[in-house]
Amino acid sequence: MPLGDNSWGKSEVRLSKIIRGEAGDDFVDLAASVLLRGDVERAYTTGDNTAVLPTDTMRNTIYALAQDHLGRDLEAFGELLCDRFLASAGVTDAVVALAERIWDRATPHGFVGGSPERRLAKIARGRTEATAAGIEGLVVLKTTGSAFEGFPRDEYTVLPEAVDRILATSVTAEWDYATVPVDTSATWSLVRQTLVDHFFADWSASAQHQGYQMGEAVLSAVGEISEIRFRLPNQHHLPFDLSRFGVPWDGTVFHPVSEPYGDIRLTVTR
Repeated sequence: MPLGDNSWGKSEVRLSKIIRGEAGDDFVDLAASVLLRGDVERAYTTGDNTAVLPTDTMRNTIYALAQDHLGRDLEAFGELLCDRFLASAGVTDAVVALAERIWDRATPHGFVGGSPERRLAKIARGRTEATAAGIEGLVVLKTTGSAFEGFPRDEYTVLPEAVDRILATSVTAEWDYATVPVDTSATWSLVRQTLVDHFFADWSASAQHQGYQMGEAVLSAVGEISEIRFRLPNQHHLPFDLSRFGVPWDGTVFHPVSEPYGDIRLTVTR
């Protein structure tokens, strides 16, 4: 029987590195994942492992190259790893995904962590050439400046219309580079700040409207980006009914609901 699509790799390789500097240290804390494709059909069909680069070798390669080559430019490190794996006999495609945990500087040699926020980079080399970046876990909330009204109603619709409401989400955004910027770290910071600025500054008629405005702003700010994709889970804060206690609700007390949640996804392109 013919073998269909297949791949092999190493996922969630945890790596941290101190980048020494005269004014203080920088610190990189990331998880790397590798996915390879190639001429390895015999490994599946006959048990011949001649062309199968061990996943343990992939892990060791990440650590070995990190010492001399991992810096603030995650995309450059990912491209270096791809090129290394493509040099292995039989490998035709390599994808490297990097997710960096964000540490906030406290002193020249100290950092504060704990945020779920991550910087993302994804590099594909081989028969497909692509470089993407992103952010996940960017948690934002505003207490005013968003609405949701004018939606269709049927016999199961009980949601009241809201002319002004809490809007909260954990932003996941991924963008493709038509041309890779010279300074990918500065570009990532610019995209992040643009997302934050427009989430708070722009009035929105829905989470969908909010995401589109944020995407438009990013494409306007960074010419190298060809498209940006969002996932915006709506983290609901529902008005808590105090009338059963004889207390009139004044619009300030809510019940945060983690699930179920609205799952909003969109892509903004040029």
